[in-house]
Parts: sequence; structure tokens; C-alpha cells
Amino acid sequence: MKYMHKYFHIKNISTLTRIEWLLYFGLFAVALLLRVYDLNVRAMHHDESLHAYYSWELFQGSGLAHNPMMHGPLQMQLTSLIFFLFGDTDTTARILYVAAGTILVVLPIFFRDLLGKHGAIMVSILLAISPSMVYFSRFARNDILMAVFTFGMVITMWKYLVSGNKKNLYLMSALLALSFSTKENAYLIVGTLGLYLTIGSIHESWPRKSYRGQFQNLSYPSLIFVSVRMIFKTFRDCIYTQPRSRTFTVLILLISLTLPQWSAFAGIFQETILLRWSNIILVSGEGASSIGMPTHGGKLLAFLVVFSLIVASMYIGYKWHWKTWWKCASIFYLIWLSAYTTLFTNIFSGVQSGIWQSLGYWIVQQGEARGSQPAHYYLTLIPIYEYLPAIFSVLASLYFLKHRSKFNLFLIYWTVITLFLYTIASEKMPWLLVNISLPMIVLSGKFLGDLFSKSNFQSKLNLSQYMIYFIPPIALIIAFGITKYSSNLHVIPRMFAAIIMLSLILASFVFVVRFIQNSETQPLAKYLYAGFATILLLLTIRTTIYTNFVNSDIPIEMLVYTQTSPDLLQVNNKIKKLYAKSEMANEPLIIIDQTNGFTWPWSWYLRNYTNVKYPKLQSESYEPHEQASLVIVHSSNHLAADKALSKNYKKAGRMPHRWWFPEHTYRDLNAINLVSKLTDTKHWNTFLEYWLFRKGVGKSIGSEDAYIYTSNTFPNIDFLGDTYRK
Repeated sequence: MKYMHKYFHIKNISTLTRIEWLLYFGLFAVALLLRVYDLNVRAMHHDESLHAYYSWELFQGSGLAHNPMMHGPLQMQLTSLIFFLFGDTDTTARILYVAAGTILVVLPIFFRDLLGKHGAIMVSILLAISPSMVYFSRFARNDILMAVFTFGMVITMWKYLVSGNKKNLYLMSALLALSFSTKENAYLIVGTLGLYLTIGSIHESWPRKSYRGQFQNLSYPSLIFVSVRMIFKTFRDCIYTQPRSRTFTVLILLISLTLPQWSAFAGIFQETILLRWSNIILVSGEGASSIGMPTHGGKLLAFLVVFSLIVASMYIGYKWHWKTWWKCASIFYLIWLSAYTTLFTNIFSGVQSGIWQSLGYWIVQQGEARGSQPAHYYLTLIPIYEYLPAIFSVLASLYFLKHRSKFNLFLIYWTVITLFLYTIASEKMPWLLVNISLPMIVLSGKFLGDLFSKSNFQSKLNLSQYMIYFIPPIALIIAFGITKYSSNLHVIPRMFAAIIMLSLILASFVFVVRFIQNSETQPLAKYLYAGFATILLLLTIRTTIYTNFVNSDIPIEMLVYTQTSPDLLQVNNKIKKLYAKSEMANEPLIIIDQTNGFTWPWSWYLRNYTNVKYPKLQSESYEPHEQASLVIVHSSNHLAADKALSKNYKKAGRMPHRWWFPEHTYRDLNAINLVSKLTDTKHWNTFLEYWLFRKGVGKSIGSEDAYIYTSNTFPNIDFLGDTYRK
């Protein structure tokens, strides 16, 4: 490789020094503590309860059929195993994700050859205290699992590119299978890595002689035609060149193993001129259980597509290196089949849904654009939670573009393309921030590690070094002070203060970039970066604590999005007390109105109770049931319920069943009003009040409410929801 050492020796973990071992052990302990502490305090989110409930059903022996609405089946199967070992509770329902988030923190140990000793430690630190990584390591969704598999694939890919050890190809095959068994953004990951490997393969095989003179006299259409032809010829040369480059080898592996998984992608053509005339449906948009599946004549065409791609996959493997490929394919399909058929208990339906419906369902769902978030959604989330890696990723990109290496350029590519793909995707959710944060953390950690790796930080700093180290925190304090106290002034002074500070920020940024690129001033620049990183690190730890332990289920956090109210836990605790006092033969009746999905998370919480009913009540009338101890009614139906239940029940109160962040606070942001917000410190102060103290949104929290009716024997409930709306 042009920019890397000619020879590379894989370093064993045993080469870690005692100090490094202590650092990683400490980071592991901190990461585990942040992820496991008070794990059961937060009420189960709607999605969490779905994953936990179907894991529990598998644990109870009811089996598990793949449902693409809940993504891949792997997380339910692993959680079911945890239930078998440790019992079924809110805590054990989240333990898998705690384990994944903690493992993620120590993965840089295996990447220290390329990240560097200091870089690997920096990446581990950032992963350990990242607000989004911690939050979704305490959340029963599969996004943190995908982060582990993605990072693992990047590590094994680069280890093979550098060392050529085939064991890395086998590990990568396993990680590919695990990712496809977990969530459909595996397709984005394969596309991201595949595009990089394609560009790399073409670059390595591109003719070295200059064509500049030949291109100068060509028209634009001719230039495009000649360029495409040359790319095609170069790519063809990659195929027939022996021995093939390592970059092209990994590309072949990615293509050949995953080609059949892309079968349902043919569904995008059903509304085009190619298939519209035939009325063939390859991805159906109707039917709860058949969304994304082919229907009627589409079944035959789908079978032919799948069969053709499997044959093509095997042919590529045969032409490449059959002895290696069949081992990789065996690893991949053994894991994939085990997951989608639930250890071969439902082979036909599992294979069918796994190879077609998993992608087909989400092709249909792209039109739904769940969440309906604006294009700038992640650019709003990142400054609130992942500001440290975001700022240093920008600085790293500028630095690494000048001090180039293939690996550094890959980290920039990985960061930029990931943000781009999730920004243009129709579905934008806060949990997807995990996927965007991961490459930013690796890039910024590598950059910080490189800066400090050759630094000789003295035990006693001189005055100039002290001054440089404390410039960033002092500058931030001054900026916060000016913003706070100028926000109450007249509009002209506010605008003047904002413009002055913007100019100073821009000038400082230009100065810092030039400062570190100058070899003579680099030693001093490292103290400046150290001061900036320290203050941002402390602020990040504060953000992590507030997000995960103070406001973990309160939607004044954008990361919380839509969450089950803590009041629901209050009600559930009272139900437990009531059941503890009752006899099995006299089990109290509980009625839950299932309007608008109120069944969840109650199906999880009441899974062990037999006398629970989930009728769909009507707003016009209410059919009285036999005397129940507890009736929970959707707010749209409470007027009819009031009339029917007023004689025999006491009305315990109204509670938010689920509530959500007030999205109007950021949805209307555009280029025009962004300028007005940037040039007025009153808006700066509003943002800082939210950024530091989460003030200003509590009164606007949205909610879908429930009315609680209880029998006279039911314990009193102390509702908490309204205390957070301030």
C-alpha cells in the first residue's frame, strides 16, 4: 500500500503494556457501570416491549417467526437465551444491549495497529462516554448490535488488506451474517464498504501513464464515454489479474456472499415501464403479514431472481477462489439460516422472509418515511449530543487531507458517506444516530491519538503552555457569558454581539487549522487541542449523565423521541402489589383499551397474568365488562367510559401513556430563519439554555393520554407526568 508500511505484523493483545491494560480495564468498568446502573428504572419503550415480548414467547416455547417490522430475528433469539439463563425481567431484556455496548468500547484494542496506541485509547474513551452510545446500550433495540458488527467488519477488512490473513475473511463472513440477521441497514454498510473497495480496486489497477493530453480535446459527452470505458476496462483487468489485489478480494467476498440478499431490490422496478404493464407485484404494499412479499405472478419472477443470484454468487466464488469461498459461504449461511429459521424450526417461511421480505418490507416502508423528519434532523441532533467527535472529525478531515494515508482517507470517507446516506434516507430516527456517531468517533479518536502520540507533555508546564491549554475553556466561558447577558438587550446590540462572536469563531477556526498544519507550531497546538478536548470531554460526560440518568424517559431530550411515561411504571407497580395479595383462583381482572396501540407495553408487563383483556373500546359507547380492578381507557374514549364506569369505579386520574419531544422546535428550520437565529444572541441563549439545562421545551411536550379507572380496593396511584412539564 502506497501510504502504509510495506510490511505489517499483527500485534497480539499480549503486547499491551501494563498501563494500557489498566486503562482498558478502567474504561471497560466505566462503560459497564454507565450501561448497567439503574437499568430497570426507565419504562419499557413501545419497541422495547415488542422485542422483549416476542423473546419471552420464544423462551416459553411458542417459537419465533421472522417479522421484518421488528427487523432481524437475532436479537429476540439471543434475548430469549438470556431469559432462559437469568429469568425474564426489564433488566434482562436489556442485558444483551448492555453487553454489546460494553464490547464496543474494547474493540479498538484489536485495531490499535492502525489507530495507533494512543488513537485506540482515545476511541475507547469516546465510545465509553458517548451520550448516544450509552443511551442505546441501555435500550432494547438492535442499533448498538449493528454498531458492534459494523466496527468488527471494518476492523477485519483492514486487517486483511494489510496482512492478507484469510482468517479475517472468515471473521468478516460471520459478521456479515450477524448483521444481516440483525437489521436491514446491513445493506447500507455493505454498500458503503463495497463502494470504497470498488474505488480502491480501480485506483490500484488504473493505468499509470498520463492521459491528460488526450482528454483535453474531447467534448464532454466523449470525455464521459471514454472515462466510463476506461473504468470498465480497469475493473475487468481486476478480475483477470492474478494474484488479485487484496482490495478486490474483499470486494469479491462482499458481492458474492450478499448478492442473493439483494433479490428483493428488483421490486423497485415494478412501478416502472419494465413491469407496470404486466401487473406483476414483487413487493406488496398490502396485508400485515405479506407486506414486501411477491404475489401471484410475482412469486415465479421472485423465485427466478433469487435462484439466478444464488447461481451467480456461486459462480463468482468458483472463479475467484473456490477453496476459500465455500468456507466463507458456509460460515455466512450457517449463521444466517440458523437465525432466520430459528435453529431450523421453520425452514421454508424463514428462508422466504429472510431472503426477500426483510428487504422488500423496507422498500415499501421507504414511501412511508416514518418519523417524517426534516433533512437537517441529524445536523440538529449531533450538536446536542455528539459535538465532541463532530468538531474533531471536521478538524481531522482537514488535517488528514494534508497528511494522507489510505487508512485516514478511508475514515474520512466512512464518516462522510454514512452521514450522507442516513440524511437522504426517508426514515430518520434518533437511534440511527448510533450509526452516524461510530465513524465520527473513530475518525476523531484517531486524530487526537495522532496529535498526542509524539507529544512530550512535561510534568511541569511553563506559563505559555498553561495559557494555551486554558484558552479554549476561557473562550467558551466568555462566549457563554456574552450570549447570556446580551440576550436581554435591544435587538441591534444583540445582532452586533452575535456577528462579532461569529467572526471571532470563524477566525479562530482558520487560525487553529493553520496553527496545527505548521510544523514549527505543532507542539504548542497540541496544548490548545488538549484544552479544547478536555472541556468538551467534561461537557460530554455531563450530557451523558443527564441524558441517561436524569431525563432518561422524559422527552425534553431529543434522543428520547417517543417514550412510555414513567407513570405507567407507577401503575404497573400497584398491579404487582394487588396481585401479590390476591389468590390464584381470585386473580383480579384488568382491562386495557387497545386503541392506538395501547396494548404495548402492557403485553410485556402483564405477560404472566391470565386475567387481562384488550378490547378496542369505542368513543361513542362503552360496553361494561364484568367488574375489573383496573380499566385503562384511551383519552379519545373516556367520555363514554365515564358514563359507564362512574358508579362502580373511582377515577384515579389521567396520565400520559406515551409522550414525545416537541418537534415544532426544530422542524421549521431553514436557510432563511437560520441566518436570523445565528445573528441574534437571543436565539443563541435559547439554544444554550436547552443545550446546557434542557430548558424551554418542557411545557410543549406532546402526549397520548390514558384515563385510569380503579376499583375501591386498588391502591392509590401518585402520577408524576405533569411535574416534568415545566
